[in-house]
Amino acid sequence: MGSLVVCLAWFLVLGFTTSALSLNPDDPNVCSHWESYAVTVQESYAHPFDQIYYTRCTDILNWFKCTRHRISYKTAYRRGVRTMYRRRSQCCPGYFESGDLCVPLCTEECVHGRCVSPDTCQCEPGWGGLDCSSASTANGT
Repeated sequence: MGSLVVCLAWFLVLGFTTSALSLNPDDPNVCSHWESYAVTVQESYAHPFDQIYYTRCTDILNWFKCTRHRISYKTAYRRGVRTMYRRRSQCCPGYFESGDLCVPLCTEECVHGRCVSPDTCQCEPGWGGLDCSSASTANGT
């Protein structure tokens, strides 16, 4: 039972990711926008540290050796966050995704016709009106 749930979850994830990637950006009903996202990266930087060294000097108590300090740098690594950008395709306003196509959305059902652009019905012969529900007077009724 548990493996069935895992399999179903994978199918859902794969289905959602492939549907978002399958829109044709050359389709006139597909719009795109830039989307930012964060990526964790490992970056190098110069890490300062105190380097101790000895020099000859006139200090007789320290056997003519004096301690000196200097700041040196070594390469270290840390995690950072980098903002990246990618183009996302989505259906333009007034269209919805159906499979790998963006099809027009009519808020009113086209009763005797089909939706050809957002809120625009193309009526079958003999029918008219905004939603193709009125019989045309041209056919004698």
